[in-house]
Amino acid sequence: MILPDLSRKDRRRWAIQESRVLIAQTWESQLNLSLFLGLVVFTVFVMPVLGLERPSARFVRDVVFSVILISGVAIGWGERTLFVFSSFIAAVALIIRWSAWYIPTDTFSLWREASTLASIMLVCVILLSQILRAGNMTAARVQGAIAVYLLLGLAWAHGYEIVNRLIPDSFHTSVGSFSSVSEWYYYSYSTLTTLGYGDIVPIKQVSRSLATGEALTGQLYLTVLIARLVALEVMSWKPDSTDQAEK
Repeated sequence: MILPDLSRKDRRRWAIQESRVLIAQTWESQLNLSLFLGLVVFTVFVMPVLGLERPSARFVRDVVFSVILISGVAIGWGERTLFVFSSFIAAVALIIRWSAWYIPTDTFSLWREASTLASIMLVCVILLSQILRAGNMTAARVQGAIAVYLLLGLAWAHGYEIVNRLIPDSFHTSVGSFSSVSEWYYYSYSTLTTLGYGDIVPIKQVSRSLATGEALTGQLYLTVLIARLVALEVMSWKPDSTDQAEK
């Protein structure tokens, strides 16, 4: 594309506007977002059923997580500061995760869980920045909202794994011991939705506080999200001020 004869400042402003339009179109196309949401659903609901949480399938889990993290960070391309910061955190998380193959120690494994937790929460921030921003209600916002809800459950699952490693016997369970983080998904989503069957009970102060925080987060997230999405939908019904001026 040949740029018109503009000043350097105007060209920079034009480039920024074009980048924003491209980013908006990418978000609205839902291509990357649909892939991201599909992989999250696969991780939460399909991988445990297929037995992909077993040590022998660890490579598959790491590949899926890597793609989830990269596609999640890519959604924040429009926010330069957030994108740069999230890219750095994501790179650190991926380096630690794949380095754990060569450093199979408990300490490094704990660092892997911690970096995974941090990167998941950062992706949640990226998605929320897109979901809650001003604009019309779209299917992309709905997909992003679902993805954030699922990611919250994943984040807390890793949090429970970390607490249980640092403070053994933080949870009492009637189903046996936990051998992988994916086995925490069940407890995490039961707590997030305040379902709670009672077969897993937090018995230490830290684990109780963590479970309480997840239950509150699950309810507050839905309340705030619905209020915001309804507000965006109502605002989209109002005629534009420029249109009223022309009339």
